[in-house]
Amino acid sequence: MSAIIDIILSLAVRGAIAVAVLNVTIALQSKLSEKTAQANEFGLVTTVSRILREDLDKTGYNMGAPPYLTIATKDTIEVCYKADPPPAYPAGSPTRTKFYAGSASEMASTTNPRDRILYKAVNGGPPSVVAKGLDSLRFRYYDATGTQTAVLGNIRSFSVYLVMAMGEKVNGIYPAAEWSQRFFPYGMK
Repeated sequence: MSAIIDIILSLAVRGAIAVAVLNVTIALQSKLSEKTAQANEFGLVTTVSRILREDLDKTGYNMGAPPYLTIATKDTIEVCYKADPPPAYPAGSPTRTKFYAGSASEMASTTNPRDRILYKAVNGGPPSVVAKGLDSLRFRYYDATGTQTAVLGNIRSFSVYLVMAMGEKVNGIYPAAEWSQRFFPYGMK
């Protein structure tokens, strides 16, 4: 009789250990999914920030007098610069590069209500998609003294704040990554 009790207790202990191991495995897998999604967003932010820096650093290059920006709103910027020597455009004509956020309705297929697309248009041409999953985009503009300004001709520096987030929740949240930078383009001095 005691052997049967030992066998039953042994099976109960083994079952408890198996349940504990299963719970730990599930918790680790959930955390791994969250961290993987976060890492993907950091990679996306890194790529998007490189694309933005490529054009925004050139603002005002070879332009002479202001304005170096033709559009300056909280979620749209259009910068001007002249390439030296431009292979695709006539010599001396400025390149105008516009970055802007699309509307949330364009990303209706995701569950994130703030999900948008970041667009780039060059010289008034058709926009191309820089990234999907834009959660927030904000530009701020500053004059030579560092005071915020909305006057295009007075802008000498600007800052960008960008948040990219997944379109679907992972463990109840939208994994996100952010990037911000203040630009002091040499051509705008």
